[in-house]
Amino acid sequence: MSRGTQNVVLLLVGLSTAVMLVKGTYLNYVKPGLLPWLIAAALVLVVLGLVAVVRDLRQAAGADGEHDEHGHRHQPWLAWLLLIPIAMVAFVVPPPLDARGASPQAAVSAPQRRPFPPLPPGQAPTVSLPEAVMRAAADSANSLDGRSITLTGFTLHHPDGVDLGRVVIVCCAADAQLARVHLTGPGAAAATGYPDDTWLQIQGQIVSGSSRAADGFIPTMAVANVTRIDKPANTYAY
Repeated sequence: MSRGTQNVVLLLVGLSTAVMLVKGTYLNYVKPGLLPWLIAAALVLVVLGLVAVVRDLRQAAGADGEHDEHGHRHQPWLAWLLLIPIAMVAFVVPPPLDARGASPQAAVSAPQRRPFPPLPPGQAPTVSLPEAVMRAAADSANSLDGRSITLTGFTLHHPDGVDLGRVVIVCCAADAQLARVHLTGPGAAAATGYPDDTWLQIQGQIVSGSSRAADGFIPTMAVANVTRIDKPANTYAY
């Protein structure tokens, strides 16, 4: 690859990153907290690429008169093909990971129990699905006992029924894990009628003692109410 091609690739990588930031599609790959670092990286790449390209153009203009008119210049067309996948990253956006793309919940040892803060006040406060899973497995204060909560996620069918799931990422899509709760009770039948990857908002209570090591610490929720919702703009939980 020629030096000129390397500089153009550097510039295009920076511009592709900037396009993803403006369009918001970077959220398909990383968590929102990395936005300042991505902005800084895009600026550095674009500035370095522009400086290098301008310098090469000036050098080429000064060297044109020194070349014999019968000389040849071989264009590295194969190297330029590298620009195609780089451009596609910015303009052909893959969808965010769903249950099929995320790793199943890894087998874990018994978590260390500790008291969690009280739930927000209200009849059925909204709790993130990963937080509900953690509280059911490790909350020594048993803050979920007897409390109705509201969870949001997508349906996951299995031979024994239906679960509500959410893809969780710690840093980026490469470390994505699948958090889920089993659904039971009168509202579970309504959830069963929806196909996989249907987004639902459900209200109910986590069954006390249902988070067990034998089932990978996946709790069970007794569902009282099910509402179908539109797929959110950002489908990940953090």
